[in-house]
Amino acid sequence: MAYVSADTRREQLIEAAVRVIAREGADRATTRKIAEEAKAPLASLHYCFQNKENLLLAVFTQLSGEMPIEADPPEGEDASLGRIMERRMTSAMQWTVENPLRARAMIEVTLWAERYDPELSVSFYEGFFKSSESDLRRADTSLPDDELHSVMRVGMAVVDGLSLQMLTNGDKERALRDTATACAMLKAFLDESERNTV
Repeated sequence: MAYVSADTRREQLIEAAVRVIAREGADRATTRKIAEEAKAPLASLHYCFQNKENLLLAVFTQLSGEMPIEADPPEGEDASLGRIMERRMTSAMQWTVENPLRARAMIEVTLWAERYDPELSVSFYEGFFKSSESDLRRADTSLPDDELHSVMRVGMAVVDGLSLQMLTNGDKERALRDTATACAMLKAFLDESERNTV
């Protein structure tokens, strides 16, 4: 049997976990099934991650790091809050459309964390929230913090909901059309809010 480095084995196990979680759900994704999917000894999974919880956290970290969240429009383009939100939401949904298996695994791990470690699931969203806030703060906006935070949460909720719909019905074109509609609605709201606060 050829030697496999710990880093390579970790990557193999994370990828195997993504496939098993997407297929069977996080609860039914046992360490034994994941090791079998990776064609690796069960002991190597425990050596690399110690337990299932650490492996699932590694899966979430890997997948959330893959999701491209484009925020800044190209030079010379509108850099309004609405435009930045549109770019973020559209790039997140494009990733979901192009990676349905990975998106399903990410949702499964988030729901698993909510059931078994609520603080961990809260930290998942807080990470997205903080990265969103730092991007959106670059926009020239007069919205107070509480309204900006509300807009951010609504944007995340739209992406979550449209992702679930796309994973359920498989209609990728509709998911992107619905994303464009949601972005237009949010931009109209933000334009109106900006006019009212000036």
